[in-house]
Amino acid sequence: MLNEGCKAKIALGCFALLILFFVDVTAKERADTGQHKKPVRNMPEIDATDVGTVDIEQETNIFAAAAVANLSANYGLAAGWDLGLSLLNGQFVSTAVPSVPFQPDLMLSVEKHWLTQDRQLIAGTQSGLGLLAQTTVFMSFSYLEYQRHLPDWDTNVDTGLYYANAALAGFQSVGLHVNIEAPLFDKLRINGDYLSGSNALGAATVKLLYPVVGDWRLGLGVQRPNAYAGDHWVGLVGIYWH
Repeated sequence: MLNEGCKAKIALGCFALLILFFVDVTAKERADTGQHKKPVRNMPEIDATDVGTVDIEQETNIFAAAAVANLSANYGLAAGWDLGLSLLNGQFVSTAVPSVPFQPDLMLSVEKHWLTQDRQLIAGTQSGLGLLAQTTVFMSFSYLEYQRHLPDWDTNVDTGLYYANAALAGFQSVGLHVNIEAPLFDKLRINGDYLSGSNALGAATVKLLYPVVGDWRLGLGVQRPNAYAGDHWVGLVGIYWH
């Protein structure tokens, strides 16, 4: 078990890292680009799914005048392969217009995990169709991640690269990804996540995770888009079944 001093240092490290990101992206804010959807996306699940089991994630992004749903299911295959199916970025509540354009993205994801004792390398891609009011576009997001588990601190640290096509990110984009998840106290954990880039993907996220019933976890957090497009801050509510 971690002592209170170690937990405090980990938590402060997460917040300090994200504060640096917030300061950096504040200098890069720009006017609304007129995109058809809100410019915050949630990273695909990069933890290995046990063979023959399903992981389910439902995250809702809460904007000033809208709410957007992200639902994903991942299935673990043998030899470190994961398959996932997602219905993302579907706007189901809006106070700005009388009729809500749901317009979700239907995405298929494939991941390969190479695991050692406390480390793993993950290569993945998430591709599919963005269902717009006037047309349908092909979206693609690929990533290469290195994950390190620190057993003495019960902490996971992920670093990696991503590529997203123009239909997904607004323009063809390459960027960095950093994720840290660490314990705070009792069963409460903190997760800090950052995608670089002044595009429709770039954002910093901080959320708290807590097990509620059985294999279910509740997540509450906030996101800060790198490129301002109507909301400086976005709320996040998640429910996860592993």
